[in-house]
Amino acid sequence: MARVYQGQHTFLDPVLRPVEKLIYRLCGVKPDEEMNWKIYAIAMLLFNVLGILMVYALQRLQAFLPLNPQGFGAVSPDSSWNTAISFATNTNWQGYGGETTMSYLTQMAALTTQNFVSAATGMAF
Repeated sequence: MARVYQGQHTFLDPVLRPVEKLIYRLCGVKPDEEMNWKIYAIAMLLFNVLGILMVYALQRLQAFLPLNPQGFGAVSPDSSWNTAISFATNTNWQGYGGETTMSYLTQMAALTTQNFVSAATGMAF
């Protein structure tokens, strides 16, 4: 990770560099340009707000989404909000039994993704 953060060559560069360039092109990222602190703060807040809204929506809509073989209904609004905030802030506080409340899709797409991106956001900050 230190080599990546310092911009040094790694053994995965030949494979991952083209993928990275494609993602940058699709997202309009200019890797040689620096962000000032205001743009960085707005980007960080926007990214986290979108993550919170996605986790909330997946919990509230899980009854209608695939990968729900147990037929779980929607998670209550207060529990959905609490879970979305706690996973976005990387505290991962759970006031429910995950396997008896969340569908497979919700656990995979919402909670597992937030476990990764909330830590990545902290590292980027």
